[in-house]
This record gives sequence, structure tokens and C-alpha cells, in this order.
Amino acid sequence: MGRMIDADAFKRQVAGMTIANKYPVDKANALCELIEAQPTAYDPDKVVEQLENERMFWENAYDRDLGKEKARSYEHAVAIVKGGGVDG
Repeated sequence: MGRMIDADAFKRQVAGMTIANKYPVDKANALCELIEAQPTAYDPDKVVEQLENERMFWENAYDRDLGKEKARSYEHAVAIVKGGGVDG
């Protein structure tokens, strides 16, 4: 998979180019429509749901010590996904 970008920020940048008269409005609108039509790389809600299911499985694992450690790892992964995975 390629890199993911912030499509809204990119569209704002395209719009800014039209304001500065560097890009015709009709072409900018077409480009923004093309950006909007692109599929989402992944659904964060579904990723969180899958991670939560794994966390619950490990919380109830036979080996309680290992299960607790694994569950904490999944909690951390959920926090990363909910935060967008962007540092800072």
C-alpha cells in the first residue's frame, strides 16, 4: 500500500492555488472531485473493532499473565488507531 495523505488538507491546498490564480477554478474543482472519489485506505472503526475483539480474547486467556500483557498491547494499538497514528 502506498502512503496515506490528508485529503482535506490537499483539497484546501488546491483551493488555495486557485485563489492565488495559479490554477483555473474548473480544473481545481475537477481535481477536488477526483480526490474525493478515491477509496478510503482502511476503515479505522473496523480496525478498532477487530483490535477490541482481540483484546477481549486475550483478557480471558488461559494464561492470565500473558493475556494481560497481550491485552495491554491491543489497548495501545487501539489508542494509536483512534489517534490517527500521527505523532506530535
